[in-house]
Amino acid sequence: MSDELRLYSVTSMMKLAMGNGDALLNWAVNTTAEAAYDRHNILHQFIQDGDRDGAVKWLKDQRWAKTGAAAARGTELHKAAEKLALGQQPDIPDEHAGYLEQYERFLSEHQPQFHMAEAPVYNPAAGYAGTLDAVLTIDGQTVVADIKTTPHAPDSGRSRPPYPEVALQLCMYRRATDVGVLAEQRYASGKRYYLFNPDQHHEPMPDTDGAVCIVVSPFDYMVVPVRTDELVWRYCRHMIEMARWSVSVSKTVLGPPITAKGVAA
Repeated sequence: MSDELRLYSVTSMMKLAMGNGDALLNWAVNTTAEAAYDRHNILHQFIQDGDRDGAVKWLKDQRWAKTGAAAARGTELHKAAEKLALGQQPDIPDEHAGYLEQYERFLSEHQPQFHMAEAPVYNPAAGYAGTLDAVLTIDGQTVVADIKTTPHAPDSGRSRPPYPEVALQLCMYRRATDVGVLAEQRYASGKRYYLFNPDQHHEPMPDTDGAVCIVVSPFDYMVVPVRTDELVWRYCRHMIEMARWSVSVSKTVLGPPITAKGVAA
């Protein structure tokens, strides 16, 4: 039996190589500032109690609370989208019903044909894996699709996806070589990776013509073409190398301090 390969996920590699982009950083700053103003009574209570450490921790945690809500929203819509692709009727919490309504409007208006949904894909030669949202045919083109959600209306004045980084994500999915039957996801130090067993059966990744990002809010939806050509793939390869630098090489480049002769360390 061949040894399993440990392949970091596309999204983990992107974070390792690039950190958090400006959009996410600005969102975290805004979320913290909004909490300080909108819930100033809670902050004031910390101040009255002289609990500076507690106030700082509470403010720092506000973005994680909002991140958790956003992740739950995205998870619910992805589950619903997968069920719809399989011809099943999804259940979704009432607070997320607007997202499902807009996604169903996308299905009705564009009539996409689904080939895969929530599929684990692998590129062992390049050293990565991931779970793509869908491969579908829309307007005569077969594309890899990624679904993003936003709570903001198009006229809200707030930043909304897609952001440029999705091009790297979708480019890497397009260049996966194998499709798995079951996702072998694992987590280590907060990073997701996959165990690829070359002895198990895998289907070849289907040919695609391009990629799109489907952005869904409670108010609208957008289907945005995403560039995934050779230039983007070149930057993906640079990013993969930078992720490897962060995971392993960066830990080997510094030696112990050099002491002067005759001076005790």
